[in-house]
Amino acid sequence: MAQTAPAIEPAKTPQRQPLQHRSAKRIASRMLADAVAVSTALFLSSTLRFEILGATPAAKIDYALITGLATPVWIVLFWLYGLYEPRQVLSPVNEFKQTFHGVLGGTVVLFLVDSVLDLELARGWVLLAFGLGLAIVGAERLAIRKTLHWLRRRGGDATRTIVVGINHEARTIARALERERWLGYRIVGFVDEQAPVGQEIGDGHRVIGAPAELGDLVRDFDATLVLVAASAFEASKINRLFWGLQDADVDLQITTGTIELLASRMIVQSVAGVPLLYVRRTGMTRLQRATKRTIDVIGSLVLLTLLAPFFAAVALWIRRDSQGQVFFRQVRSGQDGELFMCWKFRTMQEDAERRLAELEHLSEGPGLLFKLREDPRITRSGKVLRRYSLDELPQLANVLRGEMSLVGPRPALPSEVEQYDDWVRNRLQVKPGMTGLWQVSGRTETSFSDYVRYDLFYIQNWSLSLDLWIMWRTLRAVLSAEGAH
Repeated sequence: MAQTAPAIEPAKTPQRQPLQHRSAKRIASRMLADAVAVSTALFLSSTLRFEILGATPAAKIDYALITGLATPVWIVLFWLYGLYEPRQVLSPVNEFKQTFHGVLGGTVVLFLVDSVLDLELARGWVLLAFGLGLAIVGAERLAIRKTLHWLRRRGGDATRTIVVGINHEARTIARALERERWLGYRIVGFVDEQAPVGQEIGDGHRVIGAPAELGDLVRDFDATLVLVAASAFEASKINRLFWGLQDADVDLQITTGTIELLASRMIVQSVAGVPLLYVRRTGMTRLQRATKRTIDVIGSLVLLTLLAPFFAAVALWIRRDSQGQVFFRQVRSGQDGELFMCWKFRTMQEDAERRLAELEHLSEGPGLLFKLREDPRITRSGKVLRRYSLDELPQLANVLRGEMSLVGPRPALPSEVEQYDDWVRNRLQVKPGMTGLWQVSGRTETSFSDYVRYDLFYIQNWSLSLDLWIMWRTLRAVLSAEGAH
């Protein structure tokens, strides 16, 4: 659950370096760190190839000189591949891709220069340069990323942000930025035309002024970023905001108004001089579906095999703890509303379904979902299994049978599906999953509308990297028992 942000007062003495200078220093630091990593990789390649493996270098080659000349060339290639964009926040996957391309480009340059100048570079050295370059530069960038994340979670390296707008989009983005504190955004307040100054927005935030006062607010609160919710204003007003901030030392970001879509699905196009967003259609290709199914089959088979002894131990524990069956079976709605029998370890007393009607008025769950933190029907073993989501492991059999996927929307009860409107029914387009965005974004603390939003977001933006990210976040959430009961 996101922590409540403390109220932030105007900065007392807002003295800081201009953003352009800060950006230049950060880029220079990154370049220097990369240069050290590249030269280290090239030096180690020479040491490994010629001193440890015993190869003999060509007499006319000075590999120390080659290292000195090649390092700046690699840095230029890193720059060309976008590794030093000052306003770009790269995901770990995209940063590795661009690093890979930069290192590969540097290796290709070594081969080309060797071919043209006939330097007789050792092929083994060049290949080692590629491998060690990718490993060392990748490790260096990962270390910097982790250090920045650690620093930002503790309030350092903060991007002091003013959010313009107080509608659903503005609040959703603000909550996301506060939740992912490693990104470094620190919301100092909201700006709106209608709301009075001091109005509470939630999560400890409040309105600090009107759009016409943005220039003064940027100085008073020492803000380095103004984030505009596009859906909160007309285009002409956003344009006036842009011109009004020209003399302010602050960055301006404007949302697309489509918070349910990942940037990877959108391409900016200019049509008749008008900037338009082209949005790729939702849905997986046949190859993507086949890839996802292959991962499901292999993953479920491997896990079922490895966890067989654990399953047996849990079965004995459940039997000794309470009377009844080891497994709990329940009909759920799968892809296209097709019904299937969903398996779990039993975590409740045998008469749990009969007693449900007696407890429904106590439900703490969102919308159609029944949740009760201190449910008297849960057994002692069930509390532990639920705490770490171990009760859901038998669903691996559902995955193997093709009824579920490792990652997907939350499997719904038929009674819930009967109450879906056309918009919510879209979540039945894909197989339900053992885990999903709903699992790693608050789990039982999530509202029903958020369940739906997360599921539809997943369907609209599916990718293999998104599945892998969700699996990783699920493992972290389960080990820490976040939001489980």
